[in-house]
Amino acid sequence: MKNRITRSEWVLIQMLVTLVLALGVLVWIGIWKIELVKRVYFVDVRTIILNGFIFLIFITGVIHLVRAYVHCRFEEIRIEDFIRDKENGEFLPENLIPGSLVAKRYDTIKNLYDRNIPINHGAIASSMVAEESLYQSYPRFVNNVLILSGVFGTIVSLIIALVGAGIVLEADVAGEGMGVMLSGMNTALTTTATAIVCFFLYTYFYQRLADIQSYVFGRVEEAVQIHIVPEFAFDSEAVNYKTEKLIKQLRGIVTELKKGSDFILTSLDGLNQYNQVYLEKVEDLIIRQDNQLVKTEDVLVQLENIKGVLMDGFRLNN
Repeated sequence: MKNRITRSEWVLIQMLVTLVLALGVLVWIGIWKIELVKRVYFVDVRTIILNGFIFLIFITGVIHLVRAYVHCRFEEIRIEDFIRDKENGEFLPENLIPGSLVAKRYDTIKNLYDRNIPINHGAIASSMVAEESLYQSYPRFVNNVLILSGVFGTIVSLIIALVGAGIVLEADVAGEGMGVMLSGMNTALTTTATAIVCFFLYTYFYQRLADIQSYVFGRVEEAVQIHIVPEFAFDSEAVNYKTEKLIKQLRGIVTELKKGSDFILTSLDGLNQYNQVYLEKVEDLIIRQDNQLVKTEDVLVQLENIKGVLMDGFRLNN
C-alpha cells in the first residue's frame, strides 16, 4: 500500500481538483464580471446573509468529508498491511495499529475466543458499522439540508417580495414597494442557484464517501473471513480447514523426508557396490597368495631333494 494510491486518496485528489477549478471560476467571475456579481449577490444584506449561510453549510460539510476520507484512507492502509503480513507469514499481533478497524476486530475475536464465548460475527460487524456511521452523520445532514437551505432562502425572499407587492398596491408611489419586490425575487433566485450548485458538487463526493466506506467494510469482512476466522473458531468447518492445512504441511514434510531417504539409499547402494568390488579384489588377492604359497612349498621340496642328491653325490656330512 505504500507504493499504491488508495481509493480514498484518489477521491481526495478529485475533490481538491474540483475545488481548485471552482475557485478559479469564482476568481475569473470576480475579475471580469465584478459588476454583475455586485448586482446579483451584493444587492442588500439579506441576499448576502442567505447566500453566505448556504456557503457556510457547504464549507463545513466539505471539511467533514475530508475528515471522513482521511479516516477511510487510514483504515484502507491498515487492512492492506494486515492482509499482506498474513499472506507473507510475517503477521505479529503487536504490529497492529491500535484503534484501527482490523485491530479492534482482531482483539475482540481473540478476547471472545480466549474466554470460550461463541463468536457472533454478524453482531460484531453491525457494531462496527454503527460506530463508523459517526463519520457520515454530519455529511449526511449537510447533504439533506443543503438543498433545503436554498428552498428556505427562496421562501423567505418570496415572502419579502409579496410584502413589496403589498406596498405597491397600498402606496400611491410604487417606487419603494417595487424595489422591495424586485430585491426579494433576486434573492430567491440567487439562493436557489447557489444551493443547487453547492448541492450538485457536495452530493457527488458524499456518494463517493458512502462507496468508500462500503469498500472498507467489505475488505474488513474479507480479511476476517479469510485470515482471522480460521485462527479463532469453534465450528467444524474451521477445524477441517486447519486439519487440511496441517495435512498439506505434513505432506510437504514427508516429501522432503522421502527425497532425503532416497538420497541415503542411493548412497548406500553405491557404497555396497564399492564394498562388493573391494571384497572381490581382496578375495582374488588371497587366492593368488594361497597359490603362491603352494608353489613356494613345491620349490622348497625340490630344493630339499636337490640338497639330498648333492650331499649323497659329494659324500657330504649334514
